[in-house]
Amino acid sequence: MRWAVLMLLVAMSTATYAGKLEKAFVALNIHDYFKARELFQRVTKKHPAAAWYGLSVITGRNDNPFYQLDSSYASILRSDSAFMRMSDWQRFDLAALGVDSAAIDAQERHIYSIAWAQVQQKDSIAYYQQYILKYPASEQVAEATVRRNELAFMDARSVNTSEAYQTFIQRYPQAKEVYEARSRMQEATYREATPNGTIQEYVAFMAAHPDSPHVQAAQDRVYELSTARHSVADYEAYIKQYPKDPHVQEAWRDMYATSTKELSVANITRFLKDHPDYPYANEAQEDLAVAGTPLYAFRKEGKWGFIDGKGTPYIPALYEFAEPFIQGQAQVGLDGHIGTINKLGQPVVPIVYDDVLDFKEGMATVEKDKKQGAVDRNGKLVVPLEFDEVGEFDHGLAPAEKDGQFGYIDVTGQEVVPFTYGGAMRFHNGVAVVQKDDQSGVIDVKGNVVIPCQYDWIEGFTSDRSRVRKDGHMGIISIFGDVVLPVEHDHVGTFNDSLALVIDKGKCGYVAMNGQWAIPQHFSANALTLNMGDFHNGVARVLVSGKLGLIDTQGDRVFPPQYTDIGVMEDNLVPVKKKSKWGYAERAFTTVVDAKYDQAWEFHEGFARVQNGGKSGLVDSTGKEVVVPQYTALSDVDHGLLFATSSTGSGVIRPDGKVVLPLLFTKVTREADDVLKVVNADRFGYAR
Repeated sequence: MRWAVLMLLVAMSTATYAGKLEKAFVALNIHDYFKARELFQRVTKKHPAAAWYGLSVITGRNDNPFYQLDSSYASILRSDSAFMRMSDWQRFDLAALGVDSAAIDAQERHIYSIAWAQVQQKDSIAYYQQYILKYPASEQVAEATVRRNELAFMDARSVNTSEAYQTFIQRYPQAKEVYEARSRMQEATYREATPNGTIQEYVAFMAAHPDSPHVQAAQDRVYELSTARHSVADYEAYIKQYPKDPHVQEAWRDMYATSTKELSVANITRFLKDHPDYPYANEAQEDLAVAGTPLYAFRKEGKWGFIDGKGTPYIPALYEFAEPFIQGQAQVGLDGHIGTINKLGQPVVPIVYDDVLDFKEGMATVEKDKKQGAVDRNGKLVVPLEFDEVGEFDHGLAPAEKDGQFGYIDVTGQEVVPFTYGGAMRFHNGVAVVQKDDQSGVIDVKGNVVIPCQYDWIEGFTSDRSRVRKDGHMGIISIFGDVVLPVEHDHVGTFNDSLALVIDKGKCGYVAMNGQWAIPQHFSANALTLNMGDFHNGVARVLVSGKLGLIDTQGDRVFPPQYTDIGVMEDNLVPVKKKSKWGYAERAFTTVVDAKYDQAWEFHEGFARVQNGGKSGLVDSTGKEVVVPQYTALSDVDHGLLFATSSTGSGVIRPDGKVVLPLLFTKVTREADDVLKVVNADRFGYAR
């Protein structure tokens, strides 16, 4: 009896509930919006979840006069709120009318999609911001946020002031553009502080912004402007005025180099007398002792030493190997270790290392027991031997590896950029390429991210442009991370004559530094185009219908496409091949040398090598054959001489064919501008 009563009550409730709303939903279904709206409004207090849902549907449809999206959204929120307060029994009853959580969610998404379409049509920061705030649960909020940030950053870019970038960073700290915005803000701050490029402006900038990554550039400019005349007086004034500047040591060395450009005893003595506080006096004393004394390596009984220009032993043959002297020091090996000596034979870099690299910025990487550090030019170990790898220094910073991670250190070995990267390259123009998770990005000298690690490869910024690769395609970016040329091309070459080769699907053209097409992709491309299609001396090789020609930087033809091969243009002359033979033509389309050689090379010092029947000779710029092809090997002209080889051996000739050194030796190479190294079997000597 008790269960029967309960079932009766439920049935009566359902009937009553449906009777109150059924007409409204029937009217809604047949699009009688006036009647449906009136009925729903009457029961909003008694049945809020269903009534507000119905009102939301009406105001969310644009086929009736009650369409109003804000009202529709407000109604569905009230419906959802009321629905959440209902019991399971009440929700069960309501489902009979087609109103449940899924229907409410569907209505919300319907509103979101209509609002999103409207916002996209407006496409403004204000509308996207309003959408984000009004519809926080919408799936489009993430996309709205990204587009809002893009537009805001575009606005900041158009203003291009430090204030504009700072405002962007403060308003949108999570935007992906923040990295670039920070970099541009720092650049803008630097630019705004130094509009006239004066020393006073650069000094004031450094004082106001000591932590800016552009301090280094400001220091460079102060040094450049202060010593623009490269005079001793300029260097003296700079050292006195900026005693703590990092360029002071460079100023001392530049002043010394300027004063002793002709390395004579008189010049060195005068400099040391005028500058008793010169910090590298010991080096000057060494220069004084050996000024004008060139030394050459020699071998005796399996050991190496050095002799002077007269063949007199100057440094005894004690070493396992000896390299030529460079800036007063020579690498030598002793007892399985490497170091350097000066021209007096005294060790500079102690001969205790497993390897010593060349000096860069007064620092040389050294290795011992598989650990690397660095020494200064006096041989002092200034960077401890605690790194797996130490790269070249640039403006006082070097990439280094420790425990499998890369970072950057200063000239004392102190960490400047944390060891958090999988790879690191040297700095160029204040930025360096780094790798993380097999992706490449860019940081500044403070370690700030300039370009996130998002490319498969970044070439590096030796200028303000760099080639990049991602997903098998290439493009060009700026030092700020801008995409100058979209990363969608098969191949992009380096800039030569301010133009870069771009290849796509067997066609090539050239883009300018701004990424715009300077010469459209009208030309064919083959495997050789990758290496031979770049501009050189204002011209580039192009392929048309299987024939090669030359174009200039305007895209105009210099040589018509009528050759089977073309060499490199030098001095307005270029090797050209017709059918199977080579000759030479000049820029005015005039044939200078008929196509009669098996091979021809570019001009050097007014002469070019040619070959016939495996024998090499020489022609001059008029096309005259000054050396008949007769040598099995012949070098290009270098300092007025050529190294030649015949069946009798190797020697040296002049461009007129005159033999300077008989062709009787095993090998002849250049040791210095006026000194030749002559090898005969296991012995060697020097000739002037």
